[in-house]
Order: sequence, then C-alpha cells, then structure tokens
Amino acid sequence: MKKIAKHLSLCLALFAAVTVKAQSNAGTLETSHPAVAEKNQVVSGYYFVAAKKDDQPNDPYRSVTFVSNTYGAVTLRLNIPLWHSVKQPYVTLENLTRGGYQRFTTWPGEATYRTETVTLQLGDQYRLTASIQPNPSDPNDDIDEDVLATLSW
Repeated sequence: MKKIAKHLSLCLALFAAVTVKAQSNAGTLETSHPAVAEKNQVVSGYYFVAAKKDDQPNDPYRSVTFVSNTYGAVTLRLNIPLWHSVKQPYVTLENLTRGGYQRFTTWPGEATYRTETVTLQLGDQYRLTASIQPNPSDPNDDIDEDVLATLSW
C-alpha cells in the first residue's frame, strides 16, 4: 500500500508539472514543425527594411533574414520611387528554403506607396531586401530618396 501511495503521489506531481507547463505555453506557437500550428492560435510578425542612396553597401537596415512563424497571406507595405535605370529602386522577398523570389518595383502609373499581399510558408527562411543606388551623373539628385518595406501579420 505504501508503494502504491508513493507511486500515486509521484504520478500526481508529474501530472501537475505537465499541466502547469502546458498552461504557461497556452497561446504560444512552436514553429519547429508545420503540424504543430493550429488555426486558432494567433501569431504576429513585423519586419522593416530601408535603403537610402547614400547608405553604405552593407548597411544592416537594407536586409533582414527571418524564419516565418505563420503560413498564408501577409501584408507587404512598400514605398518605392519610380524605376530609374541608374538608381534601380526595388524590394525583394526571397524564399531561402525553397528558392525563388518576388521583386517589387514602381513603374510609371503605379503608386509609389502601396500594399501588396504575399504568401509565406511556416518554417521557411526568408530574406527581405530594399535597394537603391546613387546617381553619380546628377549632382542635384535627391540623396534622401529611399526605399521602404514593411512585412507584417
């Protein structure tokens, strides 16, 4: 009887510890495997990149690499000046896990500030990059012209 009582108390203590751990993790999302994600869980993310023509080439704000903690459609807000063959302003979203990318530019007639919808895959690694080059042949070129991108969900 003492052995049963001892084992029962150990089992109850273990059950209580697991229950407390499960309650403390409620509402969080483990992203190690897509099967873990449940549709009723809310996750969020926010990534911002910016490039100015006078930035250093390896400026840390120009690019961000991240692992997606969500799947499906997300919002990409862009501010990209009109395309110019020398300045080449653009934003790129690359899927480093599966390969492939989407490049966003602004052509005449398109809004320089706009919102796009892109699809992310849970657990995939992505790189969001903003880019613009200076125009060395135009001394009056606006050096504060920039490319901005915000990815959020």
